[in-house]
Amino acid sequence: MTNPRRIIGLLVVTAIPFVARFAHQELRAPAGTTEAVLPYVLLSLMCVIVVAILDAPPRTTSVSHVLVNAIETSLLVLGAEATSQLLFPATLPRFAMLLTAALIFVWLVSYGGLNAVALRRAGGARRVVAVVNPTDGAQLLADVDVPELRDHVVVADVITSEDDYGRIAATCHRARATTLVLGPRASVNADVIEQAEVLHSEGLSVRSIESFYDEILDRLPLSSLDRFALMGDIESLHGSYAPVKRAIDIVFATLGLALLVALAPFVLVGNLVANRGPIFFTQERVGLRGEPFRIWKLRTMRPGAVDVSGWTSNDDPRITPFGKLLRRTHVDELPQVVNIFLGELSVVGPRPEQVEYARRLEQSLPFYAARHLVRPGLTGWAQVRYRYAASEEDAWVKLQYDLHYVRHESLETDLRIIWLTIRHLLVDGGR
Repeated sequence: MTNPRRIIGLLVVTAIPFVARFAHQELRAPAGTTEAVLPYVLLSLMCVIVVAILDAPPRTTSVSHVLVNAIETSLLVLGAEATSQLLFPATLPRFAMLLTAALIFVWLVSYGGLNAVALRRAGGARRVVAVVNPTDGAQLLADVDVPELRDHVVVADVITSEDDYGRIAATCHRARATTLVLGPRASVNADVIEQAEVLHSEGLSVRSIESFYDEILDRLPLSSLDRFALMGDIESLHGSYAPVKRAIDIVFATLGLALLVALAPFVLVGNLVANRGPIFFTQERVGLRGEPFRIWKLRTMRPGAVDVSGWTSNDDPRITPFGKLLRRTHVDELPQVVNIFLGELSVVGPRPEQVEYARRLEQSLPFYAARHLVRPGLTGWAQVRYRYAASEEDAWVKLQYDLHYVRHESLETDLRIIWLTIRHLLVDGGR
């Protein structure tokens, strides 16, 4: 969500490349020369995009988190600058590029550090009191992992009984709450609404379970999701973004194809020696609007191994040693560039599931079919935010992330997911 902290941060980042231009003009450029402005305008736009994707500086009480985010952001800015010079040589002086990345690092560390200290002095976290009934998801907040809450903490017992509605205001005051979260039944209770209005006038933030999940946890709660609201969101999907997304898909598919060709000798030898069998694996998956398509991958299991459960764990005995290497490096996914070129798959989107498995989940999980309203992808929000699915319970949680993506599909979201995927591969070692 847009807030004053984020706006100030982006405005300063926008100005930093021009500060670097002025410094270069005064310190390094020959006397009497004037540098072109357009390259710095594009550099400024690029810096803003990087900072927006990485959500820098993060809202946190941890100074170390601020430092890591600043290092990550400044290095990505450097990488983007270097890439731009490969495409458009000599458009920016090296001094200005290095100074821009350095100033962004200094700004993010100083500004983020000040925000972290201010948050810590203010109590560190937003203090949450929740009012949810057992029938409309009383366990929703109780089941959330602490890291997901970021700077929010449930500070009072969750109020689950209508007999206790009268003590909502007193509970919030006693707990020094900053946020009141209401479940569906509580949000239509006249007594609760009256207390919520008073608390809101006193400065408390009042949220529904759905908006709290969407804004803070980056997923949607299936237990209390409004069917009509979700339908409205889906109807208003950003149609104008479709051509841009398709262009991104083609660019990344072309790069993936080049990488696949470069790795082909290694894969052929490895398959001949260690896998011994067909090199490719194909399988029907559910795609856009629920239509099945055939996905292409490099085979990682023993010849003839069939997945009948829908679940594949990292230590599945059917996976060969060479297959484990292909999976860990995600090289097994590269043939899916063919599916991207054909328009059956996108770079970013909900991961496509096996047809039989998907049909079964459509019967057991509400809203599961809604994930088919966007094109499936090589990577997705659920993949970068949650562990490898190994049960129907995991599928339940991952669906919440997928529906969040369906609601918020955009260029910024896709670029953020692509970056998080790359970081996951480089830092965490893949799956």
